Amino acid sequence: MDEQLPREPQLTDVDDGKKSMTKRGASWGLRVLVCASAICAVAFLCARGLGLTEPSWVTWQQRTVSCDLDGDGTSETLSLARRTVRVTGADGTTLYESDGTWRVSDVLAADVTNDGRPELVMLLWRRGNYGNSRPLWEHGLDLRMTQHIYVMRLDGGSMQPVWMGHELGDGLKVATIEAVEDGLLELTTTDGTKSTWEWDYFGFSLVE
Repeated sequence: MDEQLPREPQLTDVDDGKKSMTKRGASWGLRVLVCASAICAVAFLCARGLGLTEPSWVTWQQRTVSCDLDGDGTSETLSLARRTVRVTGADGTTLYESDGTWRVSDVLAADVTNDGRPELVMLLWRRGNYGNSRPLWEHGLDLRMTQHIYVMRLDGGSMQPVWMGHELGDGLKVATIEAVEDGLLELTTTDGTKSTWEWDYFGFSLVE
């Protein structure tokens, strides 16, 4: 009967084990590197005040208003719900819906440009300040959520931009907007401070 000799370790077994351990180590190292990079990126954005979501102080209004926006003698319905503005005609047809990337907090229908016709005025948040058309001096990604006032007019069955304002900035935390009379817009900040702004054909200028 042949004697059973102990099996000697095979070099291939050892090599395979080392390769497996090396792969596992590399995988964990990559995960740690990705997590660390993400943490650094968030810390960098927070340090510069570049929040990735809208501030917690925003109050999201819900409104439904009937108004003749195009001056044809019939009223359109303007509604704000779930941060989206929708304008529907008398027959229920949707004439306008705000951009899906905007987050509208307040809206009104009023003649803020003092031209005899009401406009759609939105107080909204959007990512970045300029969109696709950026000035030459702006470089890199702009991921901030910034607050804006947009004025639009219903003309020929479609909504046309009248004024799409620059960001309001951290110094003017607007909570609500209201038209006090034709050509005048009143802004109320989070601390209750009110200011009146007058349309000057190139935007709004502070009255008081």
